[in-house]
Amino acid sequence: MPNNPKNTTSTLYANVILPLSVPLLYTYAVPPNMSVAPGSRVVVQLGKRKMYTAIVHSLHNTKPEQYETKNIHSVLDEKPIVTEKQLQLWDWIATYYMCTRGDVMKAALPSGLKLESEAMLYANPAFSERDSLTDKEELIFTTIHENTGISINDLQKLFSFENITATVQTLLQKGIILTGEKLLQGYKPKIEIRYRLPQVENIESVVNNAVENLSKAPKQQSAFLAFLDLYMKSKNPNFSISRKELLIKTSTNLQIVSELTKKGFLEEFDSTRSRIEIETAENQTAKQLNPAQQNALQQIITSFSEHKVCLLHGVTASGKTEVYIHLIQHIVAQGKQVLYLLPEIALTSQIIVRLRRVFGNKVGVYHSKFSDNERVEVWNNLLAADENSYSIVLGARSTVFLPFHNLGLVIVDEEHETSFKQYDPAPRYNARDTAIVLAQMFGAPTLLGTATPSVETYYNVQQHKYALVELTERYSQVQLPHIEIIDLNTARKQKRMYDTLFSKQLIEKIEELLREKQQIILFQNRRGFAPYIECTACGHIPKCKHCDVTLTYHKGTNSLRCHYCGFSQRHSVTCLACGSSAVEHFGFGTEKIEDTLREIFPEKHIKRMDLDSTRGKNSYNEIIEAFENREIDILVGTQMITKGLDFDNVGLVGILQADSLLNMPDFRSFERAYQVMTQVAGRAGRAQKQGLVYIQGYNVQHEVLKAVQHNTFHNFIEQQMLERQNFHFPPFVRLLRISVKHKNRQTAEQAATQLANLLQQLQGISIMGPEYPLIARLQTLYIQELLIKIPRTQSLEQVRNTVNKAIQSIAAQANFKSVQCICNVDPY
Repeated sequence: MPNNPKNTTSTLYANVILPLSVPLLYTYAVPPNMSVAPGSRVVVQLGKRKMYTAIVHSLHNTKPEQYETKNIHSVLDEKPIVTEKQLQLWDWIATYYMCTRGDVMKAALPSGLKLESEAMLYANPAFSERDSLTDKEELIFTTIHENTGISINDLQKLFSFENITATVQTLLQKGIILTGEKLLQGYKPKIEIRYRLPQVENIESVVNNAVENLSKAPKQQSAFLAFLDLYMKSKNPNFSISRKELLIKTSTNLQIVSELTKKGFLEEFDSTRSRIEIETAENQTAKQLNPAQQNALQQIITSFSEHKVCLLHGVTASGKTEVYIHLIQHIVAQGKQVLYLLPEIALTSQIIVRLRRVFGNKVGVYHSKFSDNERVEVWNNLLAADENSYSIVLGARSTVFLPFHNLGLVIVDEEHETSFKQYDPAPRYNARDTAIVLAQMFGAPTLLGTATPSVETYYNVQQHKYALVELTERYSQVQLPHIEIIDLNTARKQKRMYDTLFSKQLIEKIEELLREKQQIILFQNRRGFAPYIECTACGHIPKCKHCDVTLTYHKGTNSLRCHYCGFSQRHSVTCLACGSSAVEHFGFGTEKIEDTLREIFPEKHIKRMDLDSTRGKNSYNEIIEAFENREIDILVGTQMITKGLDFDNVGLVGILQADSLLNMPDFRSFERAYQVMTQVAGRAGRAQKQGLVYIQGYNVQHEVLKAVQHNTFHNFIEQQMLERQNFHFPPFVRLLRISVKHKNRQTAEQAATQLANLLQQLQGISIMGPEYPLIARLQTLYIQELLIKIPRTQSLEQVRNTVNKAIQSIAAQANFKSVQCICNVDPY
């Protein structure tokens, strides 16, 4: 709430962020003798019963005029868990990306740091007439009273009789028991049982006593002597060992260990253990840079004195990662931290090994495959800001929200990747751009690295906002892969196709390289077996109940699935509309490619890497390690395999359907197609021998395919920028997409039209729409979109304010109350 000098009091008030999508901060009074600070978690009551964990945003002495303030219920932290810099970043994200601070809080904080409330039952202390209760009521009242409060779920577990809920309801109506809210702590430290020698002054007397007294219990004596041997070898007077390790290393059982503990020869204690397993290995020195890499490193360091952002544009396999490692050494030596952002979790498994070889356990990892408790441990490690805190943190986009205290460098690898952009839910932020802002808050530089820079990044280089350093040759002078384009029209006419997937030219080359013990990567940017199935008798195509899309056939689970909302149904061999068995599959995805390859090469090990095959926590690592160890002959994958993975034995990369990348209705489709094909081609021939790339397609004279084949990046990007400038698209304008959603088609159309009319007051901007997007209905909601083009000279703040007022005006109308208006800034 804004401060009003007339309303200033001696009472301290706290503006807090609640984990809700509300536009303003809530103000609560700070009770006397309660100590709070910005960034601390506090428990507050909203409404009559609901309790929330809130983050203190700021403190002041101005009482709100609009409502009576409630007191903060309690403070959860002795020290703030969110830093001042983080709160500044949250404010910037909420403002720039047009969302609420509550949205940012929900995305930023690990779930383990958020408390949830649970309905609790309490005995009314004023009630004394127990004689009036039935036996069942008396039993329930006594249980609640003795437990000093209990949840309804726990109460139901204690009693097996029926209608317990009805009895509880009766007691509530009579006022005999009361309801309340109990906050549940999400994070729980992992506790393990450990053993050590008793904490006494004279250890020798304990040992002698044990040997003497255990002579009649040979198994206990043997176990104790085995423990003693471990103690002596450790040369650590505070040596302890976990229960699991003790049982294995002493070849004993828990009963014998328990006896030793009872007799006082061993001491049992609880110890907090990290959930994050780090393999300890002796640190190695970083690889020596070649002259081109050394020159690039010096240019980067020099550029930071004039530009806070530098683009390292290096061809695939030019050794950018080694340059990063040497730059990280330079920063860590100054006692500062490094944030290393990657677009995909799949990349972290390879990079983390390379970083830990050099930096050991000073490297932390943070991403969505971690459990909530593991994420809290990484958060707390950085928050401690001590000698045990990570110096380097590696992770995907959510890593920008961590509590760094002395950030000295941000590295954004594969900066062009769309995976850095969050689309749903809010905040719809771009982690690359957010990381640059975070670095600026610390006065730290940012290094963007890629073989295929995004148009907007290259535009900033041309505008002299970013410095540019280039690596034009591969490490060890290996040539870039030789790229051939296979015309599928010609292959079909000449009947040189295997199934509908592969040209015989591609299959013959795969056979040749497999005989030479080389590995193959095949790329198809569509998962599943077939994009859709159709009854050739009546033309029926199964579609999603909730979205305007066809269902994808997945052979492994024999199901038809929607890749947008998750709806699925069992695949029937007969048509659901007419009962005919003339049901055919059309198109192909990674699952069908894998299936067909197993028929062609039954003795070869073929693996698939897509969203379906990598749902487990360690799935990425297992597939990548198996491929690195040459246990996999052919790897089939989606975009996951295009992003910076480094394999030394890939002789051939095949792109099976280039046309699907080129024909997307998006102003960035050519740019993205070029990036994807160049990146996946770069997986070939990275060690000693030049690799091969076969690109299958129908439109073989397409300008993008020619640019990929001849590696003419500069000509390609200049042409893209010219087209963007002529048609007024980024980076020459800013884009704001507003999606209007409702279950009723007509309501969505009316709200979108009215919103467009309200926005016409904005001068100097272009409004396109409202119009239905490519998929007009998702998750039961019809969608109308407006695309606003904002000139770079126009005030973004003015546009945001006008848009927010227009949306509020729509929401205030009774017939539009359930309409959703979603703003997406920079929706690309």
